[in-house]
Amino acid sequence: MTVSTRLSSVLHGSRCCPYCLSRNTKDSNWKSSGERSGRFWLKPVRCRNCHKRFVRFRRVPLAALGGALALGLLSLMVVVGSGVETRNRSEHERLLAELEPMEAERLRAETGDAEAQYAYAMMLSAAGTSEREDLAESIRWLEKAAAQGHSRAQYELALAFKLGRGTLQDYAAAGRWFTSAARQGHVSAQYHMGRLHRIGEGVDLDLVRAYAWFNRAAAQGHGAARGARDEIAASLKPEQLAEAQALSKDMDAPVAALGANLKAATASGDDTGVPAPVASGD
Repeated sequence: MTVSTRLSSVLHGSRCCPYCLSRNTKDSNWKSSGERSGRFWLKPVRCRNCHKRFVRFRRVPLAALGGALALGLLSLMVVVGSGVETRNRSEHERLLAELEPMEAERLRAETGDAEAQYAYAMMLSAAGTSEREDLAESIRWLEKAAAQGHSRAQYELALAFKLGRGTLQDYAAAGRWFTSAARQGHVSAQYHMGRLHRIGEGVDLDLVRAYAWFNRAAAQGHGAARGARDEIAASLKPEQLAEAQALSKDMDAPVAALGANLKAATASGDDTGVPAPVASGD
C-alpha cells in the first residue's frame, strides 16, 4: 500500500479502508488475545468490498486522552499566568520580598503605618529580650503607633511602663496608656484598669471605677475580671454599686475627648508619647 493511499484514507475518515478507500466497512474482532495484547487504543475494522482488515483508534480512550491533555494545558497556562503576575509586582514590593522579615517591617513602619509600627516594635521586643537597645527601640515604635490611636500598641506601651521594660518604670504613664486602650474596647486594658483602681497604682484608689472597668471586661468574656468584679460588689454599698454599674455603661463616651488629647500632645511636640490625662478622669 502506497503512502498516497494511506494519506487518502486518513482524509476520508477513520473508518475508510486504507486499501481500496471504501467507506463500506464494519467493526471486527481480534482473532486472539495475543493479537489484542498492547492494542488497547486500537479497534479492528473489516472492509466489505476488499475483505481486508485494518485498525482504527478507539473514540472513547482517545477523547479521554484529549481531555486530559486539554486540562494539563489549562493548568500550565494558569501557572504561567500567576508567574507573570508575580513578576509584574512593583519594584518596591519586590525589594521588600527580598529583605529579611524584620528589615521589611522596619521599612513599612517608616512609612507611618501604625499597624506596621506596632508589628516592628513587637519583633524588636521578642528578638531583643536581653538587648537593652532593642527594647528601647521597641518602646520608641510603640509610642509612634500608640499616638495614632493603635489600641494594642497603647496596651503594650502601658505594660512596658508598668514593668519598667525598656523604659523607666512609670505607673502614671502606664495608667494613662491603659486608659487609652481600655476606652477603645481592649479587654485586657480594661481588666488592668480595674486592678489599678482597686489598689490605687498610678491612678486614684476608687472601687467604684474598679468595678466599672472589671464589669466592662467581664462583659467581653474576661473570666478573671468577672471574679474581681463580684468580689468588689460584695464590699460596695447599694448606692455605690448602682453608680458603678451606671459608670460602666458610659465608659465609651470620652473616646472623642481622648483622641483630641492625643492630637494635642503630638502637636505640642511632647516626645514622651504619653497623652495628658483625660479631663473626665475615667
